Amino acid sequence: MGPSMSDVDRRAAVAATADHVRSVVAVLRELDFGDTPPALAYRAERPEFTKPEQENPVAAV
Repeated sequence: MGPSMSDVDRRAAVAATADHVRSVVAVLRELDFGDTPPALAYRAERPEFTKPEQENPVAAV
């Protein structure tokens, strides 16, 4: 097994991660979505952009 992190190193890593998360959340809070509809108004896949299913060459072997 490799060397384990000391408590000081672990706490420093956790603090750095928490600071990063806080900075990302702060940026997200500043975004102005204006008239953007809620997520339920979007579809994960639009039929006009869907590729037809292709035969899997590995399955044919």
